[in-house]
Amino acid sequence: MRLTLRTLLAWLDDKLPPVQVREIGKQVAVSPLAQELVQRIHRVTRQRRLTVPPRTGNEATDPNLVASYLDNDLNAEQVAEYEKKCLVSDVNLAEAASVHQILSLLGQKVQVPHEAKLRMYGLVKGREARRPLVAEIPEPSPAPAPTSQPAASWMVQPPARRDWLERFGPAAACLGVLALLCWSAYESLKSDGARDADVVAAVPPKAGGAEDGSTPAVDPVAKKAPEPAPVAPSAPEVAAADAAPAEPEPEPEPEPAKAEAEKKAAPERVPVPAGSSAVVARLEGMLLRYDDEAREWVRAHEKDGVRAGDRLMTPPTSTARLDGPDGALDLLDETEVRVLDDAPDDGPNVELVRGRLLAEPSSAPLPLHVTFQGMTVDMTRPADLAVGLESTRRWTYGVAEPAEPALTIHVGPGGELAMKTVKSAEKVKGPATVRLDAAGAVTPVKGYAPGWLTGPESSAESTARREKFLKEFAEDRPVLADVVSATESADPDVKADAVATLRALGDLSLLTPILERPEDPAARRAAIAAIREELASGEAASRRAWDQLELDLGSADRARLGKLLLGYTAEDATPAAIEDLVESLSSREPSPGLRELAIDNLRRLTGRDAPAYDPDEPEQGYAAWRKLQEDGALKPAAKK
Repeated sequence: MRLTLRTLLAWLDDKLPPVQVREIGKQVAVSPLAQELVQRIHRVTRQRRLTVPPRTGNEATDPNLVASYLDNDLNAEQVAEYEKKCLVSDVNLAEAASVHQILSLLGQKVQVPHEAKLRMYGLVKGREARRPLVAEIPEPSPAPAPTSQPAASWMVQPPARRDWLERFGPAAACLGVLALLCWSAYESLKSDGARDADVVAAVPPKAGGAEDGSTPAVDPVAKKAPEPAPVAPSAPEVAAADAAPAEPEPEPEPEPAKAEAEKKAAPERVPVPAGSSAVVARLEGMLLRYDDEAREWVRAHEKDGVRAGDRLMTPPTSTARLDGPDGALDLLDETEVRVLDDAPDDGPNVELVRGRLLAEPSSAPLPLHVTFQGMTVDMTRPADLAVGLESTRRWTYGVAEPAEPALTIHVGPGGELAMKTVKSAEKVKGPATVRLDAAGAVTPVKGYAPGWLTGPESSAESTARREKFLKEFAEDRPVLADVVSATESADPDVKADAVATLRALGDLSLLTPILERPEDPAARRAAIAAIREELASGEAASRRAWDQLELDLGSADRARLGKLLLGYTAEDATPAAIEDLVESLSSREPSPGLRELAIDNLRRLTGRDAPAYDPDEPEQGYAAWRKLQEDGALKPAAKK
C-alpha cells in the first residue's frame, strides 16, 4: 500500500484493516520523513493559535475540495496538489488532520458508561411520581371598597417626609465650616506665639542685666565658674591671622563599625538544592529548560535547581547565572548548554552547544570542564580570573558546506589559564584570546577583547526590548505556543526575537510557513536569517535543516530555495542566472519568500539598491528591474 498523507491520516486514526496497519507501520518505521510528518501532525492539531485557511491567497482552499479529498474522490493530480499544499502550510495540514479525526470519531459508536446511564435515569421520575390533578377552587373575591369615601380636596394631607440629607445637611455644613475656622484661627495664633518665643530666645541678654533695669532671673542650677578672659593678640599677629587663609577643620574619621556598614554588601550565594549540580541564582529575562517527559521547553525560575543532563537555553536579550559549589557561570543571550555529570575534581562540567559562556572570577583556583563538538577541554584557572567561551557561526554567501564551528576562549587579565585536551596542553596568559578548532589545534587571535568578559552587558535599549518580549509569555501557556504567537506581533523587535527563539528551540518546521507569510516582510527576513544561521551551524545542524526543507517543500522547491538561501557567488553571476533572478521577482512566482530571496541575491550580485521592490506588491518593481535587464544594465558588481 502506498504511503500518502491520506493513508497516513487513516493509519493515525485507526481506520485501516489490520493488514494495512502493519504495512503502513513498517513504512513509517523506516522513513525519517514520515516520522517527522507524524510528529508535525500531532503538533499542529494541538496548536490553539492556528485558524481556518483564508479565503484568498496561497493557503486558500475550497471546502468542497477538502471534503472530496477526505472521501477519496479526487484524481491523482488534484490529490498531489492538495497534499503538497498541506505539507507547506500548517493551517491546511491541521484542517485536513482535524477533520479526518472528527469524521473518524463520528463513525464510531459512542460508549456510554453504565454509571452515567444510572445517573441520568435518576434525574427523571416515572408516572408514579406525578401529582394527581385536583381542580382548584377559586378563592372568593374581596368585597368592593365602599364608594362613600371623603373627597380628597376636603382632607388634610400629611406633610411629606424629607430626606435626612435635606433635613440635617445644611446644619452639618455650617458646623463643619465653623470648626474649620476655629482650627485655622488656633493654628495661626499658635504659630505667632512660637515665632515670638524663638525671637526672644535668639536675642542674647546684656551683661548688666535686662534693658529695663530689672534684675535677671537666677537659674536654680549652680552656675559654672567664669572662664578666664582670653588674652588679646597683638597687632602683628592679628594682621597675620587676617592675611592667612583659614585652614579647614579636619573631618572626623568614621568609626570602624560605620565604615564596615557603608561598604557594599557582597551578594549572598544562593544555596544549591539537594541532588542538584547548580542553582539559577540570577535571571534577567527568561531561561528555558527542556523537559524530557513532556518533550517540550518549559520556563525555569530563580532558585530552581539544575541537575545533570538538563538542557538550558537563553532567548535573545536574556541572561542567566548558575551558581554551583565551585564557581558561577553566566549564560549570555542566545546560549544553549547541557549540564554534564559532576567531574572527579568537582569543577563545573557543561557542554556548550552554541552561544557565549562566562566563568566569573573566584576567590580560589578552580577547575572548569567544557565539552564542545564532542571534545572536552579541561581548564585550571587561578583566583580572580575571568574566562569566556564563545561558539557562534555566521552564514557566508555561497558557502554550501561550512566548516565545523570552533571554540573561542577569552582569558581575562591577571592570571594564566592552563588548558588540556586529548591532543594537546597549552597555557595562555591573559589578557589573550585563542581559538580551538575541531581537530584540537590552538590558534591565537589578536585584537579581539569582548566587552562581556567583565560581565553580562546591559543597556536601557536591551532592557526595554527584553521587557517587550517577555510580555508575550504567560506562565499558564506552553512556551512554544507563545513564541509562535509572538511571531505575529506588530513590534518588529518582538517578531525578530520570536523567530530567533524558534530557531533556538530546534523546530524548523515552524519557520518555513513564515517564509510564505504575506504582508509581513520583517517576519520573512527574520526567518531567512534564522534558516541561514542554522545551515551554517555545522554538518549535523545543516543536515537537519535540509531534511526539514525537503519535507516541507519537496525536492524540487527545496533545491531552488536552497540555492537562494546559500546565495549566489560572483562566479554564479552569469547572464542566465541574473535573468532567472529577475523572472523570480514577477507575480507569476507564487511564493513571497522566494521573491524576498530573489531580490536579496539580485541586489548583492549587481551591487544595486535601486529600483525599489516590494515582494508583496511586485508588479511595479518587477517592471523596473526587467527593463534594466533588457537594457543590459544589470551586470555583476566589481570585486572589492
